[in-house]
Amino acid sequence: CSQIGLQDATAAATAEKGLHMQKVGSGSVRAALAELVALPCLFTLWPRPGAAREAPRIKWTKVRTASGQRQDLPILVAKDNVVRVAKGWQGRVSLPAYPRHRVNATLLLGPLRASDSGLYRCQVVRGIEDEQDLVPLEVTGVVFHYRAAQDRYSLTFAEAQEACRLNSATIAAPRHLQAAFEDGFDNCDAGWLSDRTVRYPITQSRPGCYGDRSSLPGVRNYGRRDPRELYDVYCFARELGGEVFYVGLARRLTLAGARAQCRRQGAVLASVGQLHLAWHEGLDQCDPGWLADGSVRYPIQTPRRRCGGPVPGVRTVYSFANRTRFPSPGERYDAYCFRGELILTLTVDPSLNSEDDNFVPLSLSQGGSQKQPRETEGLRETEVHRRSLL
Repeated sequence: CSQIGLQDATAAATAEKGLHMQKVGSGSVRAALAELVALPCLFTLWPRPGAAREAPRIKWTKVRTASGQRQDLPILVAKDNVVRVAKGWQGRVSLPAYPRHRVNATLLLGPLRASDSGLYRCQVVRGIEDEQDLVPLEVTGVVFHYRAAQDRYSLTFAEAQEACRLNSATIAAPRHLQAAFEDGFDNCDAGWLSDRTVRYPITQSRPGCYGDRSSLPGVRNYGRRDPRELYDVYCFARELGGEVFYVGLARRLTLAGARAQCRRQGAVLASVGQLHLAWHEGLDQCDPGWLADGSVRYPIQTPRRRCGGPVPGVRTVYSFANRTRFPSPGERYDAYCFRGELILTLTVDPSLNSEDDNFVPLSLSQGGSQKQPRETEGLRETEVHRRSLL
């Protein structure tokens, strides 16, 4: 009886208020790079006796970055069937249900960029009434440039696809590379994409990198190429599915020693894609280490002296100043290992008596495992000549 009375009181208060936000409360919205995502915002309007019929004002704002830094970036405002989109968001956001369904202010955002991750606020105002809801967004996935171990431009289209697969990734689509470019990705190396075109992203035009856009910034496009031609490749890694961790010993490791050290810790050498995903999630370590493909790399979030240049990214150590050839397997470095997530699966045998609680078989599986790379392939996002680290 008391519960019914409480519900009646709540309904009466809502009707008196006239505006009520339907809180989503389902945790973070997750979507992959370059996809479209819907950020929910639903509310209820109750007519108020004697009050003029006033349309609600809807406002979307981004209030925090992925790192938690406070922001106050207006996205759009909607009222009286008119939607005004702020500069910087034009062409990327809409209210698909508005004004046909005025109580549905769900925001459609995309194609997504990594920088779109963060906290969003939907605010609805009618007269003196004000309701709001917060929606966290997490954008997953990272684009990286991959180069074979021996030389620049040495992958056919089929080999490029395989190189990405062996590095916990797929060959990137044009939309992935475009989204990365819009967040500042700059790389003057032509690489295969999934549609068999060859492209590369340039934010700062410079001699040798003009391509088909002269001095303008943008993604250069060589068009659709013969699959037997040789280029590098751009890969897209979507989900880490575990953890990447750094192993540094007093006596550094050969490639074989690095593999053995990871195994002793219940892990394997990380792939290039896994290291990029870990960097994307915040890993910062100014120590070169072996990866599963026989390359040596390290992730930098905060650029600093003797850590490979002024731009954040995954650095790659090459043997030659022209950014070719991985270090010899006998050279000594640290290591980056990968340990997949453990997933418990509960299976109950129906032949067992349901009253007997002593026999519940469990199966334990390890998720996030990936086929590891060959030792004949490599990658560069930001290259560092090996001798510059010494």
